[in-house]
Order: sequence, then structure tokens, then C-alpha cells
Amino acid sequence: MWACTIFSAACLLAGLGVLFSNHMQAMLSHPLATPVMAEVEMEELSYSPTEDRSPQMQLLQSIRASGISRKTRLLTTYVCGTETTSLGTLSSKQLENLLKQHPDWKGRLNTKGEVWLERRVEDLSESCKERAYMGLSTDGQLTLFEGLPKKEKVIRTFFQLDIGSMETALPEGVYKQLQQGIRVQDINEYNSVISTFSDFAVERTQRVLKQHY
Repeated sequence: MWACTIFSAACLLAGLGVLFSNHMQAMLSHPLATPVMAEVEMEELSYSPTEDRSPQMQLLQSIRASGISRKTRLLTTYVCGTETTSLGTLSSKQLENLLKQHPDWKGRLNTKGEVWLERRVEDLSESCKERAYMGLSTDGQLTLFEGLPKKEKVIRTFFQLDIGSMETALPEGVYKQLQQGIRVQDINEYNSVISTFSDFAVERTQRVLKQHY
């Protein structure tokens, strides 16, 4: 009985050996199978870089594609005021160089095919430097005016003022001066006036009162 069992086991091992040998021969006969699979996997993991679809790049692509000269204008937006300057007729190469030199500028083509460039400047425009006044609107808001406040040519408003607190805390005559208009001729004066009166903004005053009670 033991002899039969040993003989059966030997036959089984021999059979497995033959199968294993045949399998190894099949694998060796196709040595490129594994590398090919690896290449396929790598191809599936690869990706293309995302194209730049920003307005600036789209404008550059349009300019390059056309290759024509275009009338060009520069719109400058200041903290107070705007100015438009004609840059003349520029070739596509000149426009491309200009945009590369000023990556912070924005640009667009209008319906006439003209190029409009836009930039922001942290300063007052020349017209504002000549005519800007800080004052009070009729409803008590700190306001930037073109000319004296009594002319009511509002450029922009900032915040509601707590008139009572302001009259109590500030030196005599400051409130009257604000009513008449405080001249601002540069960005430093502009920021200084806003900073001074921001202490009396209604929202700020309410927060201070809540902290005390």
C-alpha cells in the first residue's frame, strides 16, 4: 500500500515538473512580453501638460495668428480716476514684446480689431490731483468728490461716519473742514484722510462699544 502511495506521489510530481518545464519554455520563447506590458502601463500614466487658456495668452495667440499691425490704446485705472493713452499703430511683434514686458497688463480686442491694454496704478490720476476733495455726503458718508463737496460730483464713497463721536474726539474745526472739503493732492494725503476718519466709521464704533459692554 505504501509502495502504491509513493509511486502515485512520484507520478504527480513528475507531471507537475513537466508542466512547469513547459510553462518556463513558453515564457522564455517570448522574452519581450513583460517589457511590452510595462511600456503600455507607462503610456497610460503619461499626460499632456494643460494648455494656457488665460486671456493674456489668447490675445497673444490672436496677435501672432493675424500678423497685422493694430491701433493700440492703454487704459490706466488709478485709485482715483482713469486715463486713456494712444500708443499708435503697433506691429504684431511690437505688441507681443510689449505684453511680455508687462505681464500684469490685461488686454483685449474690440469689435474693430483694435487692441486695448489695461493697467492699474496705486496713485491718483493727474485730474484727481488737481480737483479731488474728501468730504461728507448728504447722508454722512466719507466721500471723494471732484471739486468741492457742495458741487456734489461724487467719485466714490467709503463708509458711514459716526458724526457724534467724531465731533467729540477730533480737534475743534476738523468736522467743519471735512464738511467744506479736504484737498487731497497725492496718494499719501488720500490714504491719510481715509485712515484718520476710519476710526469713526459706524461699524468700527459699534464694535468698540460692544467690547466695552
